[in-house]
Amino acid sequence: MLAIIVAFALMTVFFLAGLYVAGAIGSLSLVMMKVFSDAPLWNIMANRVWETYTRFLLVAIPLFILMGELLLRSGVADRMYKALDRWFGPIPGGLLHTNIASCAVFAACSGSSIATAATISRVALPSFRARGYNERLVVGSLAAGGTLGILIPPSVLLVLYGLTTGTSIGRLFLAGFLPGALLAGTFMLMIFIAAIIWPGIAPRESSDSYMTLKGWGDRLIGTLAILPVAALIVLVLGSIYGGWATPTEAAAAGVTGAFVIAVLNQTYEILVGSCALGIRKVKLLQILPRILRDPIAKAAEEAEKYDRTIIRQTISSVFRMLTEAFMGCIRTTGMIMFILMAAFTLQFTFAFLQISEEMARWVVSLDLSSVELILIVVVFYLVLGTFMESYSMMLTTLPLIVPTLQASGIDLLWFGVIMIILLEAAQISPPQGLSLFALHGAQIETQQISNDESERAKTINDVYIGVLPFMVCMAIVIVILMIFPEIALWLPDTVKGNRL
Repeated sequence: MLAIIVAFALMTVFFLAGLYVAGAIGSLSLVMMKVFSDAPLWNIMANRVWETYTRFLLVAIPLFILMGELLLRSGVADRMYKALDRWFGPIPGGLLHTNIASCAVFAACSGSSIATAATISRVALPSFRARGYNERLVVGSLAAGGTLGILIPPSVLLVLYGLTTGTSIGRLFLAGFLPGALLAGTFMLMIFIAAIIWPGIAPRESSDSYMTLKGWGDRLIGTLAILPVAALIVLVLGSIYGGWATPTEAAAAGVTGAFVIAVLNQTYEILVGSCALGIRKVKLLQILPRILRDPIAKAAEEAEKYDRTIIRQTISSVFRMLTEAFMGCIRTTGMIMFILMAAFTLQFTFAFLQISEEMARWVVSLDLSSVELILIVVVFYLVLGTFMESYSMMLTTLPLIVPTLQASGIDLLWFGVIMIILLEAAQISPPQGLSLFALHGAQIETQQISNDESERAKTINDVYIGVLPFMVCMAIVIVILMIFPEIALWLPDTVKGNRL
């Protein structure tokens, strides 16, 4: 019991002192092993570091991050947002639904909530300001939609949860699908109802232009922009579920696909123009039907204006995009790996000193029901999420929580989904949610670009207020999953077979 008290006291002191998360966790492990054990400390720590960094599944983490960075930096999100706008514009709530749908699709590729929110917000906010939407609800939808990036697979946090708890990553990805769809649907339902009750928050778009033949044609043509992203999702997840590849191999395939999509998106106009010029030079233009002949002729005419300067600038922008993507991947991966190493060391320390077992026995002695225990855990994470970042919160607490959950007979696969939703709530929980600051930064940036001096200056309070309805939606989904756990468990048990 003394070790438990000391562990919690030291952890509190380290975090209050502002020590970096990985440093706080690693220091706690060293102090606990030094004070409460006479084991060969440095040999143990060296072995833990080596074991952490030689796990094959860990390779999937930087690969998934790089995949998201490539799509983030290449402008794919811009094309995707405009395509989805054509479908959701006539629905009450209009572009707010587009936010949720775009974030859900982009999240399935990036696996990052902050990257998703930051990318889509910079694309979306100028359109909202021009159309008179309630900006608090706009930023709330962007922040909440962005959090779908850590639930809808592939998700880096699901990979980390699987590694830490020994849960199948393939099953976790499957378990995240239906709850992710349920959460996105709950967001959109709330927006729909709010737009009907208070029409001023989301002005209705004219449906005339959407219902014409041209409107339907624009929708179908615009949907082509989503096809590369959809193909990438199928490539990554299909290879895992089909048994053709491990999560690491699937992540490598995803990076390859994202690289091709990113480069093509940057060089699209030049490639199309070059192909059009080639068709015209070999005199194939005249035998093509008119519906194809005119656009190809126009593209060839535009391509004639290209010179070496334009081509050189395009190639330079591609290299700049790739450099930014790789550097972003290195920074994020470095942070995660340091935290992960410290977390695995802490996990070993607690197991070696039997702290985890002692806490599990103490909780079991309280004779709590599974529902009561889960409710306590939910409240614990909601409070913790107000001042702690998601990666740190999960990797710090799992060594303590998991033995207790196992002793109480709680399914770790189902709890993994609940925990990810709680981590989503943490990312938009005032005052320290990281997505809130990313959205506020995008607000300020787009306001400065618009240079509208009459517009009220945006504050972080606008973001705080905007996310509250969506946090209520997250609470509703958690309650639904507690009542109907099959929503999370049905798909993995159906595809992978029952675990019993």
